[in-house]
Amino acid sequence: MNSSSRLQKQFLFACTIILCGASFLQAQELIFSSDFTIFAANRQKADIQITIFVAYNQLHFAISDSVYRAEVDISAILYKRKKQKGGEIWRKEIVLDDFDKTNSNNEGISWTLSIPSSSGKYDMHIRVKDVGTKRKGEHKVKIEVPDFMNWEFWISKPAFLLDINRKEKGWILSNNLFVKYGTIYSLIQIVTDSIKSDSLLLSYYVIDENDTRIDNSSRYFSQDSVVTWQLVSFPMKKFNEGSYTILVEISEDARIVARNSKQISITYPFFSSNLYATRVEQMLYITNNKEAKELKESSGEDREKVWNEFWSKKDPIPQTPENETSDEYFRRVDYADEHFRSFQSGWRTDRGKVYIIYGKPDEIEYHPFETEVPPYEIWFYYNLGRKFIFADLSMTGDYTQIKER
Repeated sequence: MNSSSRLQKQFLFACTIILCGASFLQAQELIFSSDFTIFAANRQKADIQITIFVAYNQLHFAISDSVYRAEVDISAILYKRKKQKGGEIWRKEIVLDDFDKTNSNNEGISWTLSIPSSSGKYDMHIRVKDVGTKRKGEHKVKIEVPDFMNWEFWISKPAFLLDINRKEKGWILSNNLFVKYGTIYSLIQIVTDSIKSDSLLLSYYVIDENDTRIDNSSRYFSQDSVVTWQLVSFPMKKFNEGSYTILVEISEDARIVARNSKQISITYPFFSSNLYATRVEQMLYITNNKEAKELKESSGEDREKVWNEFWSKKDPIPQTPENETSDEYFRRVDYADEHFRSFQSGWRTDRGKVYIIYGKPDEIEYHPFETEVPPYEIWFYYNLGRKFIFADLSMTGDYTQIKER
């Protein structure tokens, strides 16, 4: 048996143990996406607007009156020096009439919620909990709410709307602007210390990853109130997939008086995206040479066919729309990439490889401050009867596997 086939069998065996466990879903962190924008409610107070997206397959749906219902608890809490300074808690109900949707990883539900805040620096904790399973996820971000009274001119980061006629439901995440949306809209708020009699100039720039301004637009407007709004159309199909910076500036008499920026990410459909090539590369531990070659060299509609054929052979529950094995594999890949990155991608490291193949260890024994040997870790997999030892031989945080048994 070659090494590729052996790794496949080891992964599938370890994955089967996890998937067959009754507490598999409950043990996993709830995955969600979030974004926020700060707007002025008035010159004394701010509104922190938070947008959250949760895929349907992250939630537990129960059938009731011929429909499928789930409940979610959402909280956004502000802390300063570990003391709570504000926040809100919401409970939301989701109702679907299509069972297949309840298992979808691509479709989901989004909410845009707001919390009032005074000026200052805060730690914001955003938590989402599925009421049915008690699974929860948390994002922690540092934010700074401006004191609008100290500014002659202030401009917000751009927020993004899918539909200008549906503000309450049309907000979208800046870190996942899907190209299929076509033209979307940037909403920008301008706050001044007084009404301005002269016209102001709003400039809007799109900057690529090489710090090159690849697109721009500008317009004059009147600041006939201390708080005004500007809407700028953003045709995403003009731009390639990737990360960009949106820079917005206000000028008065040819002098820039306020500026702000927002990082965005434009994504394409999976089978025509850069992510496809990345995912195929990350399947190193579960593909043989022939399978890897076929996945890499396929194009167009063939990509989806080849991909689905590969993963369908490893689907433990073919009756469900989702493939639990592929979901678990890439969950491990993403975890490894986030937690074991060194001089190379986390999934390529020795610890990343073991984590992807065998999953989370039952126990990790840490030895960071030994006097006569480099820092090392021992990973125990009791159910599998395996133990792995990793050492930081270079003293740079890059752990190498030195022993397995």
